[in-house]
Amino acid sequence: MKKTLSLALSFVMLITSMLAFSANAFAATIADATEIKLGGDAFQITAPVVKEPATDDEAEEMMKNLYFCKFTPEETGYYEFIFDESFTKTSQGAVMSAVVRAEDEEAINMGAWMKLDSLAGDDDIIGGAISEFNLTINVAAKLEAGKTYGLGLINMTASEITTSVTVQKHTHTLKDFDEKSYVDDYDFSYNEDGEKYTACTECNCDYHITHATYYKVKSVKLAKTKYTFNNKEKKPAVTVKDRKGNVLKKGTDYTVYYHRNKKIGTATVTIRFKGNYSGKCERTFKINPKGTSLTKVTSQSKGFTAKWKKQTNNTTGYQIQYSTSSKFTKKATKTVTVKGNTNNSKAVAKLKKNKKYYVRVRTYKTVSGKKYCSDWSKAKTVKTKK
Repeated sequence: MKKTLSLALSFVMLITSMLAFSANAFAATIADATEIKLGGDAFQITAPVVKEPATDDEAEEMMKNLYFCKFTPEETGYYEFIFDESFTKTSQGAVMSAVVRAEDEEAINMGAWMKLDSLAGDDDIIGGAISEFNLTINVAAKLEAGKTYGLGLINMTASEITTSVTVQKHTHTLKDFDEKSYVDDYDFSYNEDGEKYTACTECNCDYHITHATYYKVKSVKLAKTKYTFNNKEKKPAVTVKDRKGNVLKKGTDYTVYYHRNKKIGTATVTIRFKGNYSGKCERTFKINPKGTSLTKVTSQSKGFTAKWKKQTNNTTGYQIQYSTSSKFTKKATKTVTVKGNTNNSKAVAKLKKNKKYYVRVRTYKTVSGKKYCSDWSKAKTVKTKK
């Protein structure tokens, strides 16, 4: 229920932000609102259609149409605001209600009803999942004695709404929930805490008692992300941490599956969450070919010739790298590709004369159009001839 209501409110807030007002706009006319008594007779609300204002004057007038009554409870407790929702049978659009604390213009709780063909594609209320929770503008909240509150209504349907509202003491219908912490594989910023809690299922009531929290996943890391091929399966350990820094337990909170983790190329680790968590994520690591080493680098006129040990198993070719920097900085370094794994020498010319160069070599293998390279060999130095 908690996440369903959160999703509903997200849709409403998206719509309201496009119309350039927010929840605290309800409080703009508290001074002018009709004062009512809680527990009294039903009262009528006529809510015109909210349209995007073209001028500041229109915006100010619109604000007056969003706020309808105010009240001061004599007793602290839960109160509910029950609307006549007959308009839902014919209306297309969205309607939102909110209970607002007058003193600081804070929205205490909100209710929402939506039927938008442009999003749902049919007459369902934004998909079956939300429909199952009987999405409604009815709202219940805990109010404190002696404080002033207000009730507002935003009408974004096609026509004016006239509805009656009954205000009365609220009786909870409590239910225990156990919601898993969701892990989003696309973007971890969408990960959500899970929790075990008790909540009221009537009128979007804000009663909520948390018994346990399953903190959202913050990081999933592999112990190693690069291996050298040796014809054996590679299984890097996985460490999963939540937003509090706690380490989740393999087998209890998640299981790990390895794919294509023996051959040269990119291997995939799939982490499937379980227990108090749901969803999955993937991490990858590389398996690179075995490297080689330089046997000799011979000086030439304005150049050199490099020789290395052949590495014909699981390689496509070699790369020679030479630099005037011992650290092989990017600006001072060039790379030459040698195609064919049976070659074991390469002459490099048109260099500066009488200049010291650092030279190293590595192997590569092309898999599905992508080069996978070994580590670089130890460098040898050579000084070109004049």
